[in-house]
Amino acid sequence: MAKHHTLDLSEAEIQALVALRDKGEPAYLRERATAMLKIHQGASPHEVAHKGLLKPRDPDTVYEWLRRYRKQGIRGLFQKPGRGRKPAFSPKSPEEAESEVLAAIGQDPGRVNRHQTRWTLRTLSPVVPWLQDVSIPGVHQILSRLGISYKRARDYVRSPDADYAEKLSRIQQVLEEARETPETCVVLYQDEFSFYLQPTVAKDWAQTGTKTPLARQSYRQQEVCYGIGALSLHTGDVVYQQVKRCTVNALHTFYTSICQRYPNIERIYLIQDNRAIHFHANLMAALMPQTTVFPKPVPRNWTGKLSKQIGTLAKLPIEILQLPTYASWTNPIEKLWRWARQSVIHLHRLSNNWQTLQEKVLAFMEQFKGGSQELLHYVGLLPN
Repeated sequence: MAKHHTLDLSEAEIQALVALRDKGEPAYLRERATAMLKIHQGASPHEVAHKGLLKPRDPDTVYEWLRRYRKQGIRGLFQKPGRGRKPAFSPKSPEEAESEVLAAIGQDPGRVNRHQTRWTLRTLSPVVPWLQDVSIPGVHQILSRLGISYKRARDYVRSPDADYAEKLSRIQQVLEEARETPETCVVLYQDEFSFYLQPTVAKDWAQTGTKTPLARQSYRQQEVCYGIGALSLHTGDVVYQQVKRCTVNALHTFYTSICQRYPNIERIYLIQDNRAIHFHANLMAALMPQTTVFPKPVPRNWTGKLSKQIGTLAKLPIEILQLPTYASWTNPIEKLWRWARQSVIHLHRLSNNWQTLQEKVLAFMEQFKGGSQELLHYVGLLPN
């Protein structure tokens, strides 16, 4: 073997290469140190390139490593600054490139093509200057490297409430009050939901192919039941009732059952949405003086006077806290309704037995009476 293809190492150089081979960082240094040690042991660079490493290398590559090691020692095994594969979005940094692409796809694609409501790889290229000369497959590869993929959308509603932040801030103040004085104050999230005699369609397990799960309908007339519930954000306790219609009297009866659940509490805060019936004059007159300053969304034909037909309702120590309008995601009890639908309502098999279905939903809610840590985790009031 030619002398310039061999490598004579001192004991100190051997130890340094062994340490680099075993623990060198970046990883490519371990491969290069291995090559140097094998050449020292008598293998030719050509042999090392083809059989001595984890994957075959071009012999010229190993010869270059050897030449650089002879000249600079271990320092010569490091890659030179500026070497290596250049990112396709160079001279942009990955962070800058990602930011520019995200800013582009966040815009309306109609400004590029008035017939499109979604971005395509072809229409995106002209918007990002450094993508203009890249092929369509190349654009796809670049987006993948930036962590940007083609994803299914989800429904999204933005609350139009001008008092959105102020309402949430007020709720946060009350939560702090309840934490400091739990013996006199309690806070509950309240809401209503409905379910029907005929089962709703949802996913279930079935044999692959044309077989699908069945929502077993009956020939009976559709029926509806309303559930009224309140959830304690501290214990997970659920107060729940079912009614045929959600009326002022039904709500007052439900509020009364809440007060009976917490007989020693001086003030009960109910956090609820802006459904008009929550602010009916007769119902508000039955509650303690309200401190909220936010407008109440009631129909224009409501005079604000008490209805003689409903009559006077018993006084209750309850104060209402309004959630932002059209912001169901701010009310955790909505997830309890989802759990009920997924567990006992979707694809149910009781479309011929309305009474049993109602009892089954009631039994599902009763399991949370007294509190549930599992429920608090499920609705997001406790960290997982």
